[in-house]
Amino acid sequence: MNAVIPRAFLVALALFTPALLHAADDDQTAKLRRPVLIPPAVSTGTGLLLEPALTLPEFTREKFIAAMNTVGSEKIHKQWTNPVVTLRPHPRAPVKGLTHDEVKAYMMEAKRLFTEGKAIPLSDVGLISTQEDVIRRPMLNHIAAFSNEVVRAYLLVQRTATDNGWAYFCIVQDLTADPITDYFAELKKEGPHFEGTSCYKCHSSGPLAIHPAREDLVIDARLATAIGDHIASQARSNFYFPEDSPKPPTGEKLALKFCARCHDDDADRAPLYQVQSHPIRVMVDFGYMPPNRRLKPEEIAQIKGWLDHKQ
Repeated sequence: MNAVIPRAFLVALALFTPALLHAADDDQTAKLRRPVLIPPAVSTGTGLLLEPALTLPEFTREKFIAAMNTVGSEKIHKQWTNPVVTLRPHPRAPVKGLTHDEVKAYMMEAKRLFTEGKAIPLSDVGLISTQEDVIRRPMLNHIAAFSNEVVRAYLLVQRTATDNGWAYFCIVQDLTADPITDYFAELKKEGPHFEGTSCYKCHSSGPLAIHPAREDLVIDARLATAIGDHIASQARSNFYFPEDSPKPPTGEKLALKFCARCHDDDADRAPLYQVQSHPIRVMVDFGYMPPNRRLKPEEIAQIKGWLDHKQ
């Protein structure tokens, strides 16, 4: 015999079911919006690295926090809702291509906001900067992102674990130029100094996504992921080389199909050359590239052969 369901229960169910479904939808939406945290950097043992992967066992979380706080604890550990700081509207409208003075002004604005504690910086020990031909000891980074309708800007405040002072670097992407143009500079006492030659070795396609060297050597992993997602959403851009820092010899172009699918003259990202061999070795070995799968053993052999090929 079928049970008789009380009318009051049916009324209550009718009232609460939409709310329950709405709550379930909200929960699912929240899960979709919740950033996936960056996994710890672990070598996949491809044999591509020229030196063993650094694990930095002597550099503890406590040492990391203490070293990071020397930049000024009030400037970091920030509460945030948006990982990107909104810059003031550009004073010149409409604009099609920023002047070099305007680019430099944005760089100094990013530094000012950081110095005054108004930036939203993540703090980490960067993976690539601790590997092979760059530097094989902890490199401390504070990275903050800024934007308005004409630029995306990124500030890097950096030093090694044994240095005393912090160096300031900035990337400004001119969104009004066609194609979008990336300016790199060191922010010296006298002001920004545009650079190209050394920056191009790792930044052929502009700003790099965030890849901490170790899971515990990052302050605010959610912020690292959010800024990384912001960087990944950038459109293809053009690298600016000043006269005193020209494009270096590139060597052979990487034309392997599984790389050139994204990195080519008419693809989403700029072509890669042998001059970029360091980040290629690191990013592939740690499983960050390609972004959607691991390379097969025969593909690893192909890329190793290309990396080891001498001009």
